[in-house]
Amino acid sequence: MSLVGPISSVVVAGIAVLFYIVSTATNYWVVISARGAKTYYGLWESCCENVYGVSVCATLPDSILKGYMEAARGLMLTALIVAGIIWILAFVALIGKGTGRAQHSIFKYFTKRFWTINGMIFCVTGLLVLIGTSVYAGETNKDLSGGVDYSFGYSIILGWISIPFGVVAGAMLIYFFPAMRDDAYDNM
Repeated sequence: MSLVGPISSVVVAGIAVLFYIVSTATNYWVVISARGAKTYYGLWESCCENVYGVSVCATLPDSILKGYMEAARGLMLTALIVAGIIWILAFVALIGKGTGRAQHSIFKYFTKRFWTINGMIFCVTGLLVLIGTSVYAGETNKDLSGGVDYSFGYSIILGWISIPFGVVAGAMLIYFFPAMRDDAYDNM
C-alpha cells in the first residue's frame, strides 16, 4: 500500500490540531469597537486597544466569566487534547511504517479496531468544537445584542474552519490506517 493516504491523514489531522490550538489560545473570539478603541475577548483574556494601537490584556475576571464561556473552554480544550494525542499516535505509527519498525512491540496494539475507534473519536473532536464555538457565538449574540458594535474575530472563525478538518481527518484515519495495518503488521 502506498503511504500517500496515511501521510495525507496525518497532515489533515495536524492542520486540525493546529487550528484547534490557535483558536483556543488566541484572544480574538469577539471584537467590540467603540470610538476608535477596540476591546477583544478570547476564552482566557480580554484586551483593550486604544486609538494609538496600544493593547493591555488581562485574564478574564470571574465577574464576567459566564457558564457558556466555561463550556466553550472545556469543549475546546477537550477537543484539542484528544485530537493531539490521536495525531501523535498516528504520526508514530506512520514513522514506524516508514522506517520498517512496524514489528516492534508498541505497534502490535495499533489494530484495525484501534484506528477505527480513534478515527471516530477524531470526528467527535470536530463536533466538540462545533458545539463550543456555536454556543459561544449564540450566547455572545444574546449578551451583546443591545446596540453594541461587535464582530466575531479570527479565533472563533478559525475554530469553525477547523471543524471540517477534524471530521475529514477522522474519516481518513478510519479509511487509511486500518488498510496500512494490513500491509505492515500481518507478519507479526
